[in-house]
Amino acid sequence: MTEQATAANENIEDNSFGEKMVQWRENAGLTRKDFARKLNVSLTAVKNWETGHSTPKLTKYSEIAKVLGINVREMGLDANLDLDRVGDRIKYARLLRGMSIEAFSYEFGFAIQTVKSWESHAADVSDAALERISRALNVPYEFFRVKSDPHTVLENA
Repeated sequence: MTEQATAANENIEDNSFGEKMVQWRENAGLTRKDFARKLNVSLTAVKNWETGHSTPKLTKYSEIAKVLGINVREMGLDANLDLDRVGDRIKYARLLRGMSIEAFSYEFGFAIQTVKSWESHAADVSDAALERISRALNVPYEFFRVKSDPHTVLENA
């Protein structure tokens, strides 16, 4: 292994998402082809993720994490979210479950536009709706309280 590769292994958190994806895949003992096959995506898709030309759909992260044997939070799913806002916590919980807005809405009986309004902070979320979301996504209600640390709440659940 080269000195540069050794440094990359030791400092995976400092790498780009694509570099992390390569490391996770290699740590799982998978070739690109095996990884693509397990995810039911093209080899080109995996190559593009690993080279930084594209990223997976957010709803694919939970499946990727499962195949790689890592926690989905290690993938930085919440990197662009403001977890001090309820709407972003709803989105984060939904994505942790690997659900699109459409799938979440359909499965749990929420209007798509309502979920979009919550996640874009255009509409307030009632306590009753948060309780329902909590049950639907199997996430503790405390997760949606912005004064709590969402990661700690999930770890203690």
